[in-house]
Amino acid sequence: MVSNLLKVLGRFYKFSQDLHNVLEQLDVSPDLRDKLFLDQASDFSIVMTARAFVGINSVALLCFDFLHAPDALCRYLVFIALEMAYLAVIFLNVRWLRRGFANGQDAKVHIKTVRVILVFLGVMWGIFFNILMPFGDGDQRALIYGLAVGLISTPVLVSPLSCALAFWLPVCVGVCVGMALNNMTDPFALGDLLGFIVLTGYCIIYLNRRMNERAIGEIRLQENSETIKLLLRDFEESASDWLWETNAQMEIRHVSNRLAQVAARPVAEIAGRFPHALLGEIMNYDHRPGSPIEKLVRAIEQRSAFRDLVVPVIINAEERYWSLTGKPVLDKFGHFSGYHGVGSDITGQRRQQEHIAFLARHDSLTKLPNRMLFNEMLQQFCDDPSSGGLALLCLDLDLFKNVNDTLGHAFGDAMLVAVAERLRSSIRDTDLAARLGGDEFAIILLKRSEQEAVAIANRIIERVTRPYYFEGQLLQISISIGITLAPRDSNQPNGLMKNADLALYRAKADGRARWRLYDSEMDELMKDRRALQSALRQALVRDEFRLVYQPIVTLPDGQFVGAEALLRWEHPERGLLEPGAFIGIAEDTGLIGQIGEWVLFQACQEAAGWPAHIGVAINLSPLQFRDPHLVETINRALNESGLTPNRLELEITETTMLETNSQTVDSLWQLHTRGVRIALDDFGTGYSSLSYLRRFPFDKVKIDRSFIRDLGFDTDDGSIILAIIGLAQRMNMIVTAEGVETPEQAELLTRYGCCQAQGYMFGRPQSAGKFAALVATGEPAKRVPVIQPNMLPA
Repeated sequence: MVSNLLKVLGRFYKFSQDLHNVLEQLDVSPDLRDKLFLDQASDFSIVMTARAFVGINSVALLCFDFLHAPDALCRYLVFIALEMAYLAVIFLNVRWLRRGFANGQDAKVHIKTVRVILVFLGVMWGIFFNILMPFGDGDQRALIYGLAVGLISTPVLVSPLSCALAFWLPVCVGVCVGMALNNMTDPFALGDLLGFIVLTGYCIIYLNRRMNERAIGEIRLQENSETIKLLLRDFEESASDWLWETNAQMEIRHVSNRLAQVAARPVAEIAGRFPHALLGEIMNYDHRPGSPIEKLVRAIEQRSAFRDLVVPVIINAEERYWSLTGKPVLDKFGHFSGYHGVGSDITGQRRQQEHIAFLARHDSLTKLPNRMLFNEMLQQFCDDPSSGGLALLCLDLDLFKNVNDTLGHAFGDAMLVAVAERLRSSIRDTDLAARLGGDEFAIILLKRSEQEAVAIANRIIERVTRPYYFEGQLLQISISIGITLAPRDSNQPNGLMKNADLALYRAKADGRARWRLYDSEMDELMKDRRALQSALRQALVRDEFRLVYQPIVTLPDGQFVGAEALLRWEHPERGLLEPGAFIGIAEDTGLIGQIGEWVLFQACQEAAGWPAHIGVAINLSPLQFRDPHLVETINRALNESGLTPNRLELEITETTMLETNSQTVDSLWQLHTRGVRIALDDFGTGYSSLSYLRRFPFDKVKIDRSFIRDLGFDTDDGSIILAIIGLAQRMNMIVTAEGVETPEQAELLTRYGCCQAQGYMFGRPQSAGKFAALVATGEPAKRVPVIQPNMLPA
């Protein structure tokens, strides 16, 4: 037990140490990092000292409340360990505060030492809860629960992050383990506790990050303030960057070497009347009202002072910026005798400000306008009656997530930059293309008709879908576009964006890689979708789902070997709906998990009553594989129904393989080991890869119905089917052909060596009872005659 405890302590300490080391990677100077550690250590010591006193009191009261409970020795040992740990925290923090200012290394050592104690405190509290919970009555358990909540929330305002999590993590684990071991599984209390744990964890990370940012900002502000003071002192001592002065006739005199150096001209050439002699040819331009040159000329004519007036100047064919400050000088008789002033070259600062302003309104990756600038321009065009109308295009890359997931974000970023360039080349200079975020783009086309907007959309789709070459790899992606026109559809930015989004949604729903124009029916369709979404949430509660089963038979004898479970929704108003009408909505709203679990349990329950050689196939959504409890759910469905694992077949699509991770692979192998059969559905479409067949434990490959439809007429389909069957046979996999509707298709598949088939030829989807009765007759579905050789594809 002691060794296990030491291992737990070691792991928590290692984790907190890793978190602490993250701070070492901040993009700050070593001096700034040391100051941050000092700032954190001081605040941390004050806060933790106060909380240690509260902790000592809480431990003592809790121990007193359980004074007469059994197992006193363990309780007192943990009690003593907690009290000693809190006293150690108080001692270390008080010692730190009394030492006054130290260096950053001392602060790091102090934080590291206290962090070790916090890990120990968290683990001890978790053990304390587990010791006390079995012996507590209702009131005492409520006290433990309340104290646990308090301890979980304690680190929310603790900084640094590593110290906060060092205490929070073991306390959370200990509380959850204690509730689980002591049957404190009230769903409301458990849900509330888990929600609170998630909330406090988020708050710890968020507030620590914000506190670090603010602390760094304050330290940098303090450093900048110190720098400014030094510069101001240097300015007072050295008369600024350079000085300038004139006589009463505004002629420049006493030209310093520094001024000549900044102006990139010999001292002798800087002669004449100010400001022409100093600023040069720029004085011949930009005299519009309110311009810097106009303000400078007016101030000189009025003999008034001017301060920090930024004017442009051309030096060696480069435009630079000077900040000029001048004050008229009067002699002892009050007569004007010229100007004295200072100047500085602020070109670098001006460029930096322009760059910051650019970054604030442009996307840093593609350099396109960002959402802020796009919204401003759209509002401006909508408010301008002389703009003559516009076309708004909302664009979204199709399946862009697959690029990031399979090739990495570096390739994804490169593709976004390339797409942005192709968008720029597809529009005029007067139009505006922007990146709204992620793989979302938008384009404003000024004074464009519907025909012109459609033509540009076609041009964009054609150019964006051309292949991309990155580091020797060939990539291709498509784009979907929604189009709306102003003022025809709307003259408000929000209305136009909503319309374009609806059109974009329709383009994606219609198959992607296309454009769609907004029409008023899209609003109705969206309302219909929302209504269907609302009804879907009640469908499980109202028991509106039904399962039908399509027979699967062997070739060529037509014997029944199983059935595929197909979901139907018996909508109270719309009648019987097939999955295509609602599965997408279920996936978007997160209901697919509940629906998929219902299908699994219902199908296993019904199939358990069929003959022992008849299996059932169930489709799993890619989203279901994200559930870490999927294997546990399937095992529970098998146990409750009594269905043997070898009669259950799980069908997964290639989309699931694209989103695979170690959890998905582990789940598949666990199910396969138990005897559950795994089938790859719709093989040959989408992103088929032979690596799937090698990496995953597939027992079956299902040929998509799109290859069966033209079988006998299209020789390419026949060749593909032959290749798939041959590959599967060599890998000891069963092949099932979907969508078999004619005897000719069945005959060809038999000759090719296909093992199984399903389709309308062998039976339409039917209820579990009808399928059971059909199987009970013992008669085959269809017998397939032998095909003639001349019917094979060339």
